[in-house]
Amino acid sequence: MKKLEIKAGRSVSAIGIVMGIMGIVFILGWIGIILNLSRPWDNEIEPGVVFLLVFGAMFLVVVSVITVFYVRNTFAKKRPSILDIEEETGDELSATGSTENRTTPDVEINFCAYCGGKVKKEFSYCHACGKKIIT
Repeated sequence: MKKLEIKAGRSVSAIGIVMGIMGIVFILGWIGIILNLSRPWDNEIEPGVVFLLVFGAMFLVVVSVITVFYVRNTFAKKRPSILDIEEETGDELSATGSTENRTTPDVEINFCAYCGGKVKKEFSYCHACGKKIIT
């Protein structure tokens, strides 16, 4: 079974790294401002401040993970695939019905036989479900 992979470009991932670093700097500033304004070391910490600090910590974790993904996608030799498309075999076609008895229209194919998504004549795969277009 032939497998095609669609991967994000390295330049798009480099932009993701820049945006991730900006997000990390923003959230560290966010946490610093909240700690400076609330001064939890001087008086009792309020529930609203706890919520804002927890939100900041969760946001920091998410942005850090996304930034690590973009760093890996930019510099690694084996980049992760965003979408895998597998070519169908005869067994999969027989499960959906034989193509021999189908009548093909004289006009171009407008819809995918599997999901009903619109396809253009020059497409080999459906952009909605990823299956190979039956001609």
